[in-house]
Amino acid sequence: MKLIKSQYSLFSLMFFCSISVSIGQTYPGTMISISGGTFIMGNNNPPPMFNDQDPEHSVTIEDLQMGETEVPNAYYVIFLNDMASLGNLMIEEGVPGDWSSDSTEIANGHAWNIILDPDIFPWGGQTLIKLSDIAGGGQHPLNRCWIELDTTSYTFSVVEDYESWPVSWVSWYGAMMYANYYGVTLPTEAEWEYAARAGQQLEYPTNDGNLSYSQANYGTGFGGPSGETYLTPVGELFPPNPFGLYNMAGNISEWCLDWYDENFYQFCVDNNNYLNPINDNIPEDVEVKVLRGGNHTYPGIFATSSHRFDTPPFVTTDHMGFRVVIREQLDAKIETILPERFTLHQNYPNPFNPVTTLRYDLPKNSLVTIIIYDMLGREVKTLINQTQDAGYRLVIWDATNDYGKPVSAGIYLYQIQAGEYISTKKMVLLK
Repeated sequence: MKLIKSQYSLFSLMFFCSISVSIGQTYPGTMISISGGTFIMGNNNPPPMFNDQDPEHSVTIEDLQMGETEVPNAYYVIFLNDMASLGNLMIEEGVPGDWSSDSTEIANGHAWNIILDPDIFPWGGQTLIKLSDIAGGGQHPLNRCWIELDTTSYTFSVVEDYESWPVSWVSWYGAMMYANYYGVTLPTEAEWEYAARAGQQLEYPTNDGNLSYSQANYGTGFGGPSGETYLTPVGELFPPNPFGLYNMAGNISEWCLDWYDENFYQFCVDNNNYLNPINDNIPEDVEVKVLRGGNHTYPGIFATSSHRFDTPPFVTTDHMGFRVVIREQLDAKIETILPERFTLHQNYPNPFNPVTTLRYDLPKNSLVTIIIYDMLGREVKTLINQTQDAGYRLVIWDATNDYGKPVSAGIYLYQIQAGEYISTKKMVLLK
């Protein structure tokens, strides 16, 4: 497998002129059939600090199939190797651990960011998974990523004996791209809670609705690392809930389709939105997705059937993973979501060195121009100047000018013009 290295240590696995993804492969795991029904979603008496679980409201879910377990390392590594063989991945050296890792931990670790090719719509340029060989700050050493990259053959493998552990360090984009590849999807948070409550309004998604360390892998810490807990194999150590689903409480927090809004339940009540509601409105301030199910780090109150996490979709940590669903009638609504308005998002990362991603939303087909300027208003580089279809878009800037030469550190402006829409934002390049 040929490896192309740029001057910025950004790698590309077998680029092709036209990017293709083999959607519709058969998901290798066991799917549990769940009959639809109506349940009460939410919690009018949540634990202190949590104000996003009310009001309780009636929700109807149609028939679906849900993964018996969280997606394990053994399944995800097949996807990574398939994507690599198709030339659909880029690899970038990353920072080991997570936001809470200290300098000593980082110095003793190594990480690779596995990035989707920028030309693949709609999540191109996003990190799918971080292969970190150290755990997050203060975490048990077993909470590293157990998928590794062979930098000689550029193939992925799982460390022996960890094949059945849930894949972790996966972003929402990494979960969604995996789901798309296998022709499945992520659950809405309504579907997830319906499955968690298992037709019995279970307070905790365990075998009997109670919570103990013999029933689930949840943590001892509060709101942060405990250093004592770690992931466990899926579907082995703890009993399933009455629907036959394993590890719905604890282990890893599971990504859902929805954007997070603490007031979404009230919106559903006010608008009589009761049929598998999904929040597809991107938040205007902090863009965060919903995670469900508690995890091995956080204590029991986070493992209730009604608890909601909110996390940016690009985040990767040692306690985030996912499971998949198949709907009896695939959600055309979800698959064809288009932006409601023109939006230019803040670049990520910011500050950056030397590569950053600029995302923008087009509610309709438009002639799009995106130009980088310095603080004196001089044009540095034209990134986009073409007509584009409506959708969620992104472009990557590698801190070069129109002549391909690296630019100096400093503050830069990026401006989009799409039809009559014009917006400008700042970003900071470090050296």
